[in-house]
Amino acid sequence: MARPVQIDRSKALRAARDIFWRQGFATTSMSQLLKAMDIGSGSFYAAFGSKPELFAQVIDKYQTWSAAQWERIRSSHQGLDAISEFLNTTVVDVSDKNRRKGCLLVNSILEMEGVDTELHQQLVDRFNSLEQRLSVCLQEAQVSGTLREDLSVAEGVGYLMTNIYGLRVASRTGLGTAEARQRAQLLIRMISTN
Repeated sequence: MARPVQIDRSKALRAARDIFWRQGFATTSMSQLLKAMDIGSGSFYAAFGSKPELFAQVIDKYQTWSAAQWERIRSSHQGLDAISEFLNTTVVDVSDKNRRKGCLLVNSILEMEGVDTELHQQLVDRFNSLEQRLSVCLQEAQVSGTLREDLSVAEGVGYLMTNIYGLRVASRTGLGTAEARQRAQLLIRMISTN
């Protein structure tokens, strides 16, 4: 009797994440996934179910990674400093290659619009969890007096979310480090009392 194939799930999910991130969900074929993940089709279906189930697992892992990244930022930054550090960590201080990939969630939201309503909404909900994080930071900035007085927390969150979406999309068009830094700094200046 043959032994079941042992799969390194983390490694396989990273490989799947990278190809989905680079190519998108729809244009990634099963043969490309199997090759990238270095597993056979039987092992794939036993371990991950289907391509959509794998994609959901990749998004879960990506969200877990994003949450951990946010917690690292929050351990040493508050208010507008935390938001600035988030922008630096996710858009500015990354390699040009990684910046050009954009954000996996934003890319997937744009791809799934009108294609898969349920998946699209799940992706939007996940990305919008950032709203709550930004809201907490803006409340801190309001208390510390660093948030513009004529700006409500809700208005600030809306402004930031719109521009973060825009930065993510602009990143895919070749936004360089200097320009990314300039745009991120401008976002903070526009809502700051300083």
